[in-house]
Amino acid sequence: MSDYRTFVVPYDFSDHARAALFIARDLAERLRADLHLVHVVQPPIYAGAYGAAVPPQIDMRELRDSISRSLQEVVEECRGMSGNVEAHVVEDTNVAASLQDTARKLGADLIVMGTHGRTGLAHVFLGSVAERTLRQAPCPVLTVPVHDAADADDEA
Repeated sequence: MSDYRTFVVPYDFSDHARAALFIARDLAERLRADLHLVHVVQPPIYAGAYGAAVPPQIDMRELRDSISRSLQEVVEECRGMSGNVEAHVVEDTNVAASLQDTARKLGADLIVMGTHGRTGLAHVFLGSVAERTLRQAPCPVLTVPVHDAADADDEA
């Protein structure tokens, strides 16, 4: 029997996240593992203290509830698997650290995540959540490259 029983799948509703979920779901089904979909909500950062205009206040509870409902729809699409499927919405400013902490708390055996495949200046300025997650993850990380997103959409 496999030691891979608990998978964490960061899910941001992008094509890349869907591709990662497709692969994670297939692998979890084969190994009879549980899936935990995790969405990290980043609260807005205001620059009002520095003289910049402050946008209207966002109702974080309403945002979390909306994301939870949308994530639950994705969970429902995964029903029927041999393992359990659960959704988690986490609020944090650091996505990678939050994913690492959530994986640790859930006792994850594997993180399966999509990657946007940014290179050059986009990578320098925007960074890579996948790369930062990978560096200190408490378990192995399987990254699904950008080209697999189209493959998963074709098969879905």
